[in-house]
Amino acid sequence: YLAEIADQVRSYHAQTERAARLASEAQALQRSTAVLESEDTSVAEPLAALAAERRQQLEPALAEQLERWPETRAKYREQSQSYLVRDREVFVENYAETLARTKVPKVATPASQDWGELTRFLRGENLPGAFPFTAGVFPFKRQGEDPARMFAGEGGPERTNRRFHFLARESNAKRLSTAFDSVTLYGRDPAERPDIYGKVGNSGVSICTLDVAK
Repeated sequence: YLAEIADQVRSYHAQTERAARLASEAQALQRSTAVLESEDTSVAEPLAALAAERRQQLEPALAEQLERWPETRAKYREQSQSYLVRDREVFVENYAETLARTKVPKVATPASQDWGELTRFLRGENLPGAFPFTAGVFPFKRQGEDPARMFAGEGGPERTNRRFHFLARESNAKRLSTAFDSVTLYGRDPAERPDIYGKVGNSGVSICTLDVAK
């Protein structure tokens, strides 16, 4: 199974290198055609045909990304931009300001204009929110949320419940998780046995299944 995954990854990287070579050649031929169009059309026409052939060998989605890259980069260099999340338009600032009042881009785009280098970037890393999602599934990180979070618990179930209610009372982001202690996870009840007693309520909440009243 792991060998198949490794083989797929190596195959993907090999495809990326082939695509990068084709993209670089297509761009070089397009530039040469643009230079020679005003000088010698007899040479420019075969180059244009060859450039179109190289471009057709690229994946349509990749070719579109490469041609639209100047527009994409310009969008990240503006002061702000917007994107859609579940049909809702979200407006974000493209820059963060440091204590020294320096504008730092939240997402840095490659400076290279070479299609070969851009192909390696788009298929190997890409921008946040785009395949292969190396920087997450959203174009930008969320803002305006309290990052506070509590995991595990405190004491028994009742005390943990009271603590969670206290923490979430004035918070807009109610991100609380409960973990059970190892005694509960292994399906045991609290007992005075040395191998159990010291683990009750340790690194989690003890959920006792026996009737305490008895």
